[in-house]
Amino acid sequence: MFIGTVLNWALFGALLVQSYMYFLAFPKDPRLSKVVVAVVFILELVETIANSRDAIRIFGAGWGSMDALNDVGWAWITVPVLGALTASVGQLFYARRLYILSGNVYAPGVVILVSLTQLSAGIWTGTQVYTAKEFSLVRQETLALTATWHAATSLCDLIIVCSTAYYLIKARRPEFMGNTNMIVSRVIKLTAETGVLCAIFALVDLYLFVTFKGTNYHLAVCTELSKVYSNSILLILNWRAHIGHRHAPATNISRHICSDIAFKTGTIPSSSVHVELAGRESFASQDSGADEDSQMGRSTV
Repeated sequence: MFIGTVLNWALFGALLVQSYMYFLAFPKDPRLSKVVVAVVFILELVETIANSRDAIRIFGAGWGSMDALNDVGWAWITVPVLGALTASVGQLFYARRLYILSGNVYAPGVVILVSLTQLSAGIWTGTQVYTAKEFSLVRQETLALTATWHAATSLCDLIIVCSTAYYLIKARRPEFMGNTNMIVSRVIKLTAETGVLCAIFALVDLYLFVTFKGTNYHLAVCTELSKVYSNSILLILNWRAHIGHRHAPATNISRHICSDIAFKTGTIPSSSVHVELAGRESFASQDSGADEDSQMGRSTV
């Protein structure tokens, strides 16, 4: 659990940075995308606080107590319930993108169905963990539900990866400019990487839970599982951002920091930010370009 808590905080830090970058770079994104990011961040903030409370209880106030180590505490809600809820938010978000990309309801419908299945299994697992109250009893009480939860989660991720790759490959045309096809290829690669990563985490967690009986090894993965999903969502949204650096002319100030951050959506500039620290601070930005969904309708996600 200690390893899981440390990794959980590390991934929360990455999520915090990604959320800041998203709202800074894409202020004109659709409202739904902003709501998804806000909801995911709030869920992860609650999960991190609750998980930290349990870590302090076990490794601080209850150090050396086997009863404290065996007590479920708030893990019944932080791991299965909030984890399944965060994963479901991301999966439903991907389902909407699939619908815009494909123009039909078949693949999105399957994603929604499997996502709701894993959400239901995750919530039911949480109730069973709460009833068990002790980690030593969790496995025998929740084995079937946990297997269903993780299997449905992995299946949903793989469906999203395969469907998105299929429709994006269909969207590529020889008559498109090289930059357009390059963007489509980049989205395919990014979607595959994030989706497969989420599926691998879920399967590894399930393997540890089933194989190592009488241990909590699976908590090293399960604790931060929701963070993997939330960071994947932000990574998909922030892939349009391009960060570059250039050096400013030397000045007589001993410490001069100048950085230039340019955010691009596809081949259309979306936002430009210039930050200069040299005894003073200046900030300027300009925005243009279409929103994410309209670009997906033109086969460039």
